[in-house]
Amino acid sequence: MSEGKVAIVTVHGTGDTAESADGAKWFQRGSEFSQRLLQHLSSQGISGEIIPHLWTGANSAFDRERGADKLADRIRGLYNKYDTIHVVGHSHGGNVANDAAVLLKWGLRRNAAREKFDSLTTVGTPFFNVRTGALQRIAGILFLVIAWASAVVFPLIAALLVWGALSGENLMGMESQQAELMAAGIYVLIVGPCTLFMLHMSRQGIRRILRPKTGGRTRTSIFSLWHQNDEAIAFLQRVEELKLEPFPRGALFRGSRGAAIAFGVLAVLIIGLFNPLAYSFGRGDLLGMMDGIADEDIASNIVVMTMMSLLLAPAIFTVVYLVYRFFVGGMVQEVGTRGSMNRFVGGVMRGVAMGRDGDQVLYGVSPRSHTHTTQELVLGGECATRMQEGANGAAGKLIDKYRWALFTVGGDTSASLTALTTDAMTWESLIHTTYFDQPEVAVAVGDHIARTVRESAHAAAPAPSSTASLPAMA
Repeated sequence: MSEGKVAIVTVHGTGDTAESADGAKWFQRGSEFSQRLLQHLSSQGISGEIIPHLWTGANSAFDRERGADKLADRIRGLYNKYDTIHVVGHSHGGNVANDAAVLLKWGLRRNAAREKFDSLTTVGTPFFNVRTGALQRIAGILFLVIAWASAVVFPLIAALLVWGALSGENLMGMESQQAELMAAGIYVLIVGPCTLFMLHMSRQGIRRILRPKTGGRTRTSIFSLWHQNDEAIAFLQRVEELKLEPFPRGALFRGSRGAAIAFGVLAVLIIGLFNPLAYSFGRGDLLGMMDGIADEDIASNIVVMTMMSLLLAPAIFTVVYLVYRFFVGGMVQEVGTRGSMNRFVGGVMRGVAMGRDGDQVLYGVSPRSHTHTTQELVLGGECATRMQEGANGAAGKLIDKYRWALFTVGGDTSASLTALTTDAMTWESLIHTTYFDQPEVAVAVGDHIARTVRESAHAAAPAPSSTASLPAMA
C-alpha cells in the first residue's frame, strides 16, 4: 500500500464520456479542474491521483446500473493500492457513484476499516429514488431463495454424480462408466455456469429491492454540491411534478366518433350486402322478411332484399353508432380506462426524460441522496453569480446569433430551431455543465477530501445532513 496515497475516482455525467483517461474534460487526467484539485490537496500535504471512470454516458437506467457495477469492481481493485479512495461524480455520474456505494454496502459494514472507499462527492446530481412493485419484490426474493438453494444443491449433486461414476455405482443408469463420467462432466460444465449466472442476477435484483433508505443504518454521508438554478435538477423536478394528461377529460369519448361512424357503416354494408348474396346462393332470407316470394325470380328478389336492407340502413347505422359511442367510447374508454391510460402514458413520458428503460420506477428527483444522509453545499456568493451570469451571457449570444434566422420571411425556421437547441446544450451555455470551470468548486471538493483524509483513512464520512457554507464564495 502506498503510504499517504490518495485515489480520486472521477465519474462523468450523461453525454460526457471520453475515449481516454487523459484529456481536457474535467474528469480526465491533465484537465484544468484535476490540476486545481491536486494542487489544492498538495498544499495541504496530500498526494492525490486522478483515476477517471469512463462509462457510456447514455441517459439510460440500464447503462447507469452497468456503470455502477463496473465502478464498484474498480473501487474493489483500488482498495489495497491506496490509503484512501474518494469518488467525485457529476450529474448522473453521481447516480452511478451512489448505486456503486449501495452495491458496496458503503456505510453498512460493522467494521469501518473494511469500507471500500472513504468519501463520495456529487456535483449537480439529480438523485433518483427507485421503486419496484409488490409482485416484483416477491419475485425477486423468491428468485434469490431459488438461486442460493441451487448454489447449495449443485455442488452436492455434482460430487455425488462424479463419485457414482468413479465408484461404478451407476447412479444415472448409463451403460458404461465412461458414459457416467461424461454425463457428470456435462452436468458440471452446463449447470455450473448457469448457477453462477443466477446468483449474479439475484444479487442485482435483491440490491434493488433492499436499497437502504436515507437516515437509516448507513454511517456515511454524501457531500452534494449544487447550484439553485441547475437546469438538470430543475428540469427533472418539473417533469416529475408536472401533471401530465395526454388524454384530457372527454378526449376518448370525442375520439370514439370516427370509430363509431366506421363501425356503423361497416354494419350497414355487412347486413345490406351479405343478406342478398346469401339468399342468391340458396341460404335463405337472413332478415326473415322475404317469405312467399318465388324462388325462380332470384334477380328480382335480390333487388327487393337490397332495397329493404337500404331502408333499414339508417336504423342499423344509428344503433351501432350509439352503442359504440356511448358504451365503448363513453363507459369503457372514457370512464373505465382514461385514468389508467393517462398514468401509463404520463409515466412513459417521465421515464423518457429520466432514462427509465426497465422495470424500475424512477421518482423523487432531489439534490439529496435517497440512500445516504447528505451534506449539502448550495453554491452562493460570487461563484453562483458568476455561473448564472455566464449562462445568461451565453443565452444572449445565442439569441443574437439566431434572431434573424428565426424571424426572416421565408427562412428555414425549423433548421434554425434545431441548431439553436443544439447550441443551447453546449458546455458553456448551461450552469449544469460549468461547475468545474469555477476555482471555488475545486477548493470545496478538495477541502472535503482533505477533511476526510485527516479524520481517518477509513473513517465514516462527515456528519448527517446539513447545509454547509463556503466562506470563499461569500
